[in-house]
Formats: sequence, C-alpha cells, structure tokens
Amino acid sequence: MQKSNLAIILSGGLGKRFNNKKAKQFFKINNLTIIEKSVNKFVESRLFDEIIIVSHDKFIKDTKLLFKNKQISIIKGGKTRQESVFNGLKEAKKKKPKYIFIHDSVRPFFSLNLLNSIFINLKKNICVIPTLDVYDSVRYLKKKDYQDVSRENLKLIQTPQGFCFNSIYEAHKNIKGSIYTDDSMVLYDFKNKIKLIKGEKSNFKITTKEDFELGKLLSKGLNYMNEIRVGTGFDVHRFKKGKFLKLFGIKIPFDKSLEGHSDADVGFHSIVDAVLGGLCLGDIGNHFPPTDKKWKNKASVFFMKYARDLLIKEKFKINNLDITLICENPRVSVYKSSFIKSVSEALNIDIKRVNIKGTTTEKLGFLGREEGIACQVSVTLSKDD
Repeated sequence: MQKSNLAIILSGGLGKRFNNKKAKQFFKINNLTIIEKSVNKFVESRLFDEIIIVSHDKFIKDTKLLFKNKQISIIKGGKTRQESVFNGLKEAKKKKPKYIFIHDSVRPFFSLNLLNSIFINLKKNICVIPTLDVYDSVRYLKKKDYQDVSRENLKLIQTPQGFCFNSIYEAHKNIKGSIYTDDSMVLYDFKNKIKLIKGEKSNFKITTKEDFELGKLLSKGLNYMNEIRVGTGFDVHRFKKGKFLKLFGIKIPFDKSLEGHSDADVGFHSIVDAVLGGLCLGDIGNHFPPTDKKWKNKASVFFMKYARDLLIKEKFKINNLDITLICENPRVSVYKSSFIKSVSEALNIDIKRVNIKGTTTEKLGFLGREEGIACQVSVTLSKDD
C-alpha cells in the first residue's frame, strides 16, 4: 500500500556529551520529553501518513512506552547517524512513499509553518533544506593560526529536511565509504539540486546542557503566549436610602447607598467576576451565595483577596484591568486615583495595570433615571511561572 508522506525521526544517539546516564532526548521540558515534543509536532501537522522513529537498540523499550499511536513505528538504528537514516529509509521503502522528511529528534522547537513550507517547496524540488545565514564573525583556528573566514556564502543547516523519496534512497544506497553530517550533502554529491529555504532561529539542536536550559526558557515563553486568558465582569446594584456608598473599597458620602447582600460594592464585585471568568471558575455567586447569611454585610475587599489567592493557586497573573463605572451620580472622577490605589492593593498588582473610566447613559434607562450603578470590567490573565 502506497503512503505518500512519511517522516523519519532520528533518536539513535547516546548523548554522552550531554549526560552519561540518560540520553538527552529523554529529558523533559514542560512534562514532555524532547523526543515527544518533536514527534508530536509531526503528528499535529497531519501531513504524514506514518512516522518512523529510529532508536538506539538500548532505548527501543523506553521509546515504545512513550508512543502508542498506530501512526508511529519504532525501529532499530545503526552505529552512525548515516546508518540509522538508511535503516529508516529501508523501512519507509516498504510503504512506497512519494516524499520523506528526515529530522533530528533533539530539535523540538521547529514550527508547523516550517513543515508546511518544506512540503510546499517539495512539489517543485527534489530536496528542500531549511538554513540560516551566518551573522557572527567566523574564524579558523588551528594552533597559532588564526584566520578570518568570509561568512558571505556560509549557511547553517537545519532539519527537518524534505526529499523526494526515490532520490534520497538511491543516494544513500550508493554511498561508498564517505561520511556525511546531513542528508542534503548525500543527495548533492549524487548531482542533485538542493533548494534552500529560510530556517528558524528557534529551531536549534539541543546538544549541551546550556542548550537544554535555553530550550526550557523558550518553552516558558511559548507557554506564556499560549496561556493568555480574557475575563469579563458586569454587576448592577440599585440605590436605597442612605448616607454613603462603597465603590472599589472607598467610602463615598452620598444621599443614597447601594442595596446588596454584602456591602454592595459594584466595582469590586464586577472585578471578582472578571477574574473568575478568566480562570473559568464560575462567578461570584457560586463562591459566595447571597443565600448564605455569613456573607451578609461582608466587606467586598474579602472577595477581592479571595480572587487574588485563586490567581496564585492557578498560577496566573493579571496583565491589565480595564474598568468602566456607569452612573449619573455621584460624580466619581475625583476619586479615580483612590479607586485605582484600592484595587491595586486588594489584588497586589501595580497601579499601572489598572484603568478606570467613568461614563453615563445620557439619562437613558434605569441608570439614567439614577436608580442604581453598574460596572463593567475586562481582565487579561497570563501564566505566572
């Protein structure tokens, strides 16, 4: 049965430069091994009918424990990278593929866009290779010989590399004694043209422990970008007879007060709802039911600190709060700086992350008739590592 697109993931190295006891492809970044991160990208792309992992004999059992997907097969590698690739190609040949991708498992930070770009370019080329230009100065150093090397025509070669299967298979089959560090050179030596495309700086090879630490930092950054949350909150309280009201924890003299089970602080309530929404943890009524007498007349700063503690527990932080208070009266602009300070202290965040605006409904509706006050809040959250 013909399968058009296959991938070979090379995982045959012992990685002794990295660690004497465990191969580097089995070290974890964000609870996933390096090899899992690489293989999962190929699976997620949905470009491949089958993925062949070429493993060192010593690690076949461990690798099989990681992957139980029928789309993934695991075979034994050779003594060298070159032999391992050819073992993978011989296995792939049974499926009669049109295209084959070859990738080093310890390059886990390539993008799906790069895979797609290689695949698109393969339709008109025999071989497609991601590369980077060299921007640093390069020197040749041997004993006391220190010479400048022109970087004008130098390229850094990356994987994954894409090939028309028959071309790379025949090239590998006919190797006679030469040692190659990558498969594009094997193909080139057999008089085939190579298509170079722009690679990715993040697609570096994890070779040393320093590379591993850099990978963890990069992964944290990617997680940060992937874990942006947005929450919204809205609350309304009607007026009743009184001499003051509470807004954002600040006591304001007024000829009315706000009606509610707690202190009816419409500002704090809407902020708490927004935070709970961003955390996907319900609303303020779920956590503090108005039917429960123990919350009667409770200062709403308690609810704010509860929301702050939930943020810590769920490992999120507030990026910004955008708050709109809606009422005809009282005029609250003079309290704006006090409101912001109160919010920042209750949530333990910088005042620069809090924005408060005031508006009216131009005398329209129940707010325009001065029957109450409403507050609307948007919050953005992100993972806090």
